[in-house]
Amino acid sequence: MLVSHRAGALVAWGNAYLLGAVSLDEAAAAVVGRDALHRVVGLPQEPDPVTVAVALGRLRASGVAGLRLVLPVPGDLVGMPGPARVSADATRRGAAVITVGGLDVATWAMLPAAAESAEAVRWDVVDAERSVPPHGLPTLSEADRALSEAVRDSTSTLDLLDVARGRDEVAARLAALDKDLRRIELPPSLPARAQRTVATAARLLGVVSVATESDGAAVTAAAADRRREALRPLGTAARHALCAAYSAALEPVSS
Repeated sequence: MLVSHRAGALVAWGNAYLLGAVSLDEAAAAVVGRDALHRVVGLPQEPDPVTVAVALGRLRASGVAGLRLVLPVPGDLVGMPGPARVSADATRRGAAVITVGGLDVATWAMLPAAAESAEAVRWDVVDAERSVPPHGLPTLSEADRALSEAVRDSTSTLDLLDVARGRDEVAARLAALDKDLRRIELPPSLPARAQRTVATAARLLGVVSVATESDGAAVTAAAADRRREALRPLGTAARHALCAAYSAALEPVSS
């Protein structure tokens, strides 16, 4: 499973708990999912690693009102509040869960362990700088529009399905991706539009990953380079849409 799905689950279910839509036990169980266990390290006033349930409870008691997802990559740190060392660490790990609270509440970043393991998933809590909503990331509606435009622009240059043609191993990876996506469980309180965007953006991000790691239907190095460049904006739009969708519970309700 992509690291973004674990971080997304922490954001979506953590917000559901912090906003009173689910119980603490229900949120913690959904975050851990099929993993053996999760441990949170470095939480203020907690010298030892704690469970997700304890961590969410402590964050709520500290005044944290919500969580948001950031998926930084080299050259695109949109959504990361800093400082630079935290942004660099989050980029290396592939994801960050940023706490949101009032002016008198500290801001923390929860970073997944650099090496994933289904045996024990670790989250490192570090101090982060405060940022102002929307933190540089698009809103859900903005992200949806940008993703639709990126899909249209990409498919005008290439057929995304070309990546699977004549390549049994690539087709198998896409099938495995779809299987993983069907396992994503989201809280019922997350808006329906956000749930649809999670499914769409996660699959597109997976397809982009498979396409950029495979020669696919490209027969020359130049053709492969053109395809990677064509897919780059789609990958960026999908990452930003995934951040907006998983974090959508924090957006004001439209009247």
